[in-house]
Amino acid sequence: MTVRTLFLLVPIGGFHLLLSPAGSAQTGIDSLGIEVRHVTREFSFTNKESAFYYGETHSENQSSWQGFNVAGFEFVDDYLLVIDGTPLERGSVDRVVVYPDRIERFYPRGITERVFLADSLAVLGIFVTAQKPVQLSLIPLFTDGRSTEDYTIILTDSAALLTRHPRKNRVQQAGDQPWLAIGGRGCVPARNITRHGVQFSPLLLSSRRSKNHILCFTVGKNRQTASTLVRSFPAKAGMYSRARRERMERLLERTLTRTGDAALDRALAWAKLSLDALVMNYPTRGIYAGLPWFNNYWGRDTFISFPGAVLVTGRFPEAKQILRSFAEYQERDSTSTDYGRIPNVVSAHDIAYNTADGTPRFVAMVREYIERSGDSPFASEIYPVVLRSIEGTLRYHVDSLCFLTHDDAETWMDAVGPDGPWSPRGNRANDIQALWSQQLDAGIWLATLVGDLHRAQRWDTCRKKLYENFRRFFVQEGLVVDHLNTDGSPDTQLRPNQIFTHPMLDPGTRASVLRAVTSELTYPYGVASLSQEDEQFHPYHQYPPFYPKDAAYHNGIVWTWVQGRLISELVLFGQPDLAYQLTCSTVHQILTRGAVGTQSELLEAVARPGEAEPRLSGTFSQAWNLAEFIRNFYEDFLGVRANMREHTLVLRPMIPESMRPVDARVSLGNQSIQLRIEEEDGSQTVQINAEGLETCLQTWVTLPGTPDQEIQFGLLPHSHVKVEMNQGDVTLYVNGDRLTPTLAPSEGFDLGDGQLAFLRPHIRPGLKSLKGPDYPLIPHTTIKATSMSGRVLLDIEDPMGDDRGTGACSGQLSYPSSPPFVEGCLDLTRFAVAHEDDTLTFNLQFRALSDPGWHPEYGFQLTYVAIAIDTDGKSGSGTLLVGHNAKYRLDSASGYERLILVGGGVHVEDQDGTVLAAYVPTESDVSNPLGDVVEGAVVFAIPVSLMGEPSGNWRFTVLVGGQDDHGGAGLGEFREVQAEASEWHGGGKRDTSEPNVYDDLVATPDN
Repeated sequence: MTVRTLFLLVPIGGFHLLLSPAGSAQTGIDSLGIEVRHVTREFSFTNKESAFYYGETHSENQSSWQGFNVAGFEFVDDYLLVIDGTPLERGSVDRVVVYPDRIERFYPRGITERVFLADSLAVLGIFVTAQKPVQLSLIPLFTDGRSTEDYTIILTDSAALLTRHPRKNRVQQAGDQPWLAIGGRGCVPARNITRHGVQFSPLLLSSRRSKNHILCFTVGKNRQTASTLVRSFPAKAGMYSRARRERMERLLERTLTRTGDAALDRALAWAKLSLDALVMNYPTRGIYAGLPWFNNYWGRDTFISFPGAVLVTGRFPEAKQILRSFAEYQERDSTSTDYGRIPNVVSAHDIAYNTADGTPRFVAMVREYIERSGDSPFASEIYPVVLRSIEGTLRYHVDSLCFLTHDDAETWMDAVGPDGPWSPRGNRANDIQALWSQQLDAGIWLATLVGDLHRAQRWDTCRKKLYENFRRFFVQEGLVVDHLNTDGSPDTQLRPNQIFTHPMLDPGTRASVLRAVTSELTYPYGVASLSQEDEQFHPYHQYPPFYPKDAAYHNGIVWTWVQGRLISELVLFGQPDLAYQLTCSTVHQILTRGAVGTQSELLEAVARPGEAEPRLSGTFSQAWNLAEFIRNFYEDFLGVRANMREHTLVLRPMIPESMRPVDARVSLGNQSIQLRIEEEDGSQTVQINAEGLETCLQTWVTLPGTPDQEIQFGLLPHSHVKVEMNQGDVTLYVNGDRLTPTLAPSEGFDLGDGQLAFLRPHIRPGLKSLKGPDYPLIPHTTIKATSMSGRVLLDIEDPMGDDRGTGACSGQLSYPSSPPFVEGCLDLTRFAVAHEDDTLTFNLQFRALSDPGWHPEYGFQLTYVAIAIDTDGKSGSGTLLVGHNAKYRLDSASGYERLILVGGGVHVEDQDGTVLAAYVPTESDVSNPLGDVVEGAVVFAIPVSLMGEPSGNWRFTVLVGGQDDHGGAGLGEFREVQAEASEWHGGGKRDTSEPNVYDDLVATPDN
């Protein structure tokens, strides 16, 4: 380790080094417009508070997630514009340009549409201009209502106000029903029913003829708020637009950057603004994990994103707010096993602590914030939170080896299906141990800072034991095993998590890990979550009917954020050009693929046959991906690390060849420095302009040509410094005066002999995941070959409104509070079965069905049905307990020999639970899906060969509950009902052993 002696150099003379300007064009929002041609791309804007708008550039909205979303609820799915009676078709546009603050569509006949959100206000503004006066009409489109009876609608002289009727089975508190207002300058609202596919509109808003039209959607917590906002917006629209643009330009100005790679510069500016768009303020300050469905705060995601989002860009006030926000939600109940944990998820509706890595990342970021900002007083404020976090971990989650123990799905590889985690990593994962060590390091540092030396010493004892045992149990043959199982055996699947264990490794092992992760797990476009040689490897994310998408989530799919740590290691070991290949892949995606100006959560591991690139998947914009891209630029390629508490600055630039030269402004909160880094003809130069510096910083510079030497000097406020290395000679200029540099040895990282190269993607023959399930698949043509014209075995009605539980829970259950659980979607009203030739047709009618659009190939979702059939009519035979989390027991006379499950597809099982056959919907089935929300019906056919020849002795028991596919698609299971209703769980069940069934029907052909 290098011993650094602090000293200052006094500048002589009045020379001022003038760095080349970084290029103000990059801070101008108008210069960042991305023109989209030939294909439609997604785009999104947020209001930095609680709202986002998500849409398509060249088409109507295609996903249920698209629309205007406020505080976790979607208020408008889409809208239609009509000019002089003719619909304005988005597919007819001449040009579309997306800017960070708006989208502009240019239609034929000189019509222009501009859409933007206002900062901090729940307002979606639409500006339409024309070369000559036109009459404009707007039709708002909804999918959560199907008739005017679903809304309360009030028409005023210039706006329409509406609110969705409260759901009957929810407790509605006075004043908590939000209102949507739609209007604009010269707008005349009218009732007018429009049906547009599955979308519905009860309104038409028309404006007088003009060249300029301003319309808007506003959301308020009550009718008055929404009404006031919609009336005031037209007069203030210009002010809102300017304020939004100026805020974005100030953000870019503080970290102005220009490199030799213009595409990188453009992508970096977009990444800063797209990430900033995810820094929200609802219910408190935080970072949305990703859009559209992670529009809430995740502890893990927040603190992975934290350095790139708010530290390297010097946004210290926001960093402090985020830390305080999560500290407020820490579990303080010392009797809870979650004691001391920072939550995994925080939303307006829910708080969950089900993660082992969010808390150590939080504590590590507390130290990072204090060091980088110099905010030492914050240590005393936050120390009690850190204290609880470590003491709670020691009390409930640390074993005799000082390893942090956890459940199978409490790491970032957290996907869970009906049968449990898809990639279980319990109970001691390698990355969790490394994070625990960092939590202890930060805790010891903070305890020492505030004078709690007793705990600092006690924690240090645990830390030393952790390090010793980690090297003993995890490091094997130069690599790090992924996790230790509960019995202590190592799991040796090759995964990238070992790249996160670098703080606990000696240099040799660290180099070996880097080699393995680079050459065996990393493609030129990202890091795979599992080796492609592993039997469990899944090359594609969504690949029905072979497997549900969560099976692939952490079993092969590329997670771009992981490359951030790999890039750091590659640069540290002198491989910046190789690392830059991964960065260029990110640049390519931000500028040309997926949602405009941002980066998706995932890429598939391998391109599909006939396709040039792996498909994007997951969220269309993910915070930690963008944050790591930004962090890599500043911390790794620029090599900048400032510690404002200790008044130190380290510069270790490793600039890839195609990035040179680099001009960058580095924000240090309310201070800044400007850098120019060049390399040409063997000469390497670093220039520092400290005009924006108010504090003296002891500085160390390491140049690529002298990786084992550091140049030391004191960087004074308002000074200009130039460090030059030429032919091995180092020269130092301060304010134009040449000084003799002070050199000191620097720790180097040697990769050893041989070249590193990325993995070539391939799919090995016989891969298990591509073989399909062990049971036969029922084709779509068979499942939809329905007919009720044959012999009707059964046709029985079930009372409406009896969807409140069965048995001891009868009349007590309530639906989950999430809007997609529409009233009546768990209420069976008719059940019929018909037999014709070799087919049985099942017809299930419901009071309503829900189709949130997450899987349009299903035609419905969130309703789950089990049809238990006693085919032998013998009392005491068959199975009585219906599984799949139904917790429902049949009477002894109705034991089933066949069980049909209906959710994200159809399964047929025998009495032993063996799947005999299954129908798994695919994207092509969307034209004739399993369910029909308009009719409230699910109708399907099953071959008689799977069921046996029907007879008059068959007895049917139909169970209906909420579907839970655990977010990963597929058939799913019955959703758990709890004592109290929440966003995703029903309420009213006092005994956990009671059924998770809302409605049941028992019938035989005789009745």
